[in-house]
Amino acid sequence: MPDNNVVITEKRDGLTILRLNQPEKMNALSLDIKAALGVFIPQFFSDQSARCLMITGTGSAFCAGGDIRNMTGDQPSAVVRARITGSHDGWARHLLQGEKPVVMAVNGAAAGAGFALAMLGDLVLASTSAYFLAGFASVGAVADMGLAATLPRAVGVTRAKEILFGNAKVTSARAEQIGMVNAVFPDADFEEKAIAYAMSLARGPTVGLGLTKTLIRQAYDADLSTLLQSEAAMQVIAFATEDRAEGAAAFLERRKPTFKGR
Repeated sequence: MPDNNVVITEKRDGLTILRLNQPEKMNALSLDIKAALGVFIPQFFSDQSARCLMITGTGSAFCAGGDIRNMTGDQPSAVVRARITGSHDGWARHLLQGEKPVVMAVNGAAAGAGFALAMLGDLVLASTSAYFLAGFASVGAVADMGLAATLPRAVGVTRAKEILFGNAKVTSARAEQIGMVNAVFPDADFEEKAIAYAMSLARGPTVGLGLTKTLIRQAYDADLSTLLQSEAAMQVIAFATEDRAEGAAAFLERRKPTFKGR
């Protein structure tokens, strides 16, 4: 088990907040932080009471990327592969494939693998002073943690290549303009607004939202016939939920629905 303090967890009703907590290292993805994510993220997706996940950083940075100390000297191929596949299987796949909404609250610098981590979210929020920096080209590395898939889907292939091949900062304002982030909030009350945003999802029909997330992901890979079959099967699941019944009743009664995530 990692040091329990490197990632702080908090639960607010159906919202789970994970805070990367090594501000003195700009929350770089140390072995301890990655191990903690490998514990807490699967726990979130297996917890039926947990309905939405928000990941953010403490201090002035979101995540400064991979820990450079793990990249010096000889890097045997088997060691590198084991390290990155451990993150893939331990927590990254859960963020992409888990049927619950994930919000990334980028409170500062998101560089390298930290940039990739941010783009694993279903929705990305950024503070005014936040920025994104690929950085992989500057150290001769390949964009990892799924960034070659998530970034082009957000901004298009041509712009993604521009960002990944170069080493220019993408400000939060620019990121919002090109579709990398959903909203930008002022630094002074960023966390408050980000939590309110994520809480609105946690109070929503999260079974249906999770199924929709899966359909969106499948739409990039499946042929139309397969996708429509999946859509029909998932709609059957959604129609059997309490939230679907509540939503229909609230609409007919002209009131706001109260969803329970089941």
